[in-house]
Amino acid sequence: MAQFSRGGAGAFGYAGDVQRVVDLPERGRLIVATDFQGNVADFEQIAEVYEQAAAGRDGAVLVITGDLVHGPELDESEWPDYLGSFYRGDSVTLLKKARSLADRHPGRVHYLLGNHEHAHVGGPVVAKFFPDEAQRLEELLGPEETLAMRSWFRGWPFVAVAHTARMVMLHAAPHARIQSREDLDRLPLDGFLDVPLTEMSLQGTLGALLWARTTSSERAHAFLRALDPDACVAVYGHDVARAGYATEREPLLCLSTSFGCYDGDKLYLEWDLAEPAESASDVAWRGLRPLYPEAPRVHSGP
Repeated sequence: MAQFSRGGAGAFGYAGDVQRVVDLPERGRLIVATDFQGNVADFEQIAEVYEQAAAGRDGAVLVITGDLVHGPELDESEWPDYLGSFYRGDSVTLLKKARSLADRHPGRVHYLLGNHEHAHVGGPVVAKFFPDEAQRLEELLGPEETLAMRSWFRGWPFVAVAHTARMVMLHAAPHARIQSREDLDRLPLDGFLDVPLTEMSLQGTLGALLWARTTSSERAHAFLRALDPDACVAVYGHDVARAGYATEREPLLCLSTSFGCYDGDKLYLEWDLAEPAESASDVAWRGLRPLYPEAPRVHSGP
């Protein structure tokens, strides 16, 4: 049985009791990954990358921008090409490993809330591989571990900021309108159960944070300035970039580490936290790394 909480179901806090913006250190390596959706092998791969970096002189921090859970449970014969390389989703095991990694590196491993985690703590029903993905996972967990998982999710931040590196990380595109970080700290998680998925990105700040697939340069820069006036790059997932990344326009860098990609196209970000980024294109050029360097690419870069 997965163990998510050492202190019981209420150990991780609820909206209003947690900081929704994480400030990253000014030194060390930054590892960023996105959207595993139950892919245990890919999570283990990024965990190994992180722990190797963490053993360096200045250490490292890991930011995963949400959607660790809710993967396909299909046989390989049923597997569609658009899902990339075959895997069998195992969110229970992945969450157990994610919790263990965070426990081994306190304050250095950060999981940001994604729309799939939100489905367990006030978000709308998400139907992708099952009619209700949250219900499926909670049935696998059982009542006690479901409560522990929900409590853990409620404590996850929305955003991570690397001030010296001039980067902001979040789950979806930075389309939300905010004036300051306090606007994020005040956001309630509940109240979205009956909202149609097609309307979630229009449902205020939280809906945009977790569901927007793109935004204008103007909106994105305004979001970044509200968190740090010098920030110039937004790194996020949520959407699938088949080639592993997309730089549709500045300051947007959409990154795909796992879900929906072939192994050779899966990318993560590695960056020196003391190195100021110049632009999203600069970060893509200098910072992206293959999750599986030996695997052949299927899709060429954008």
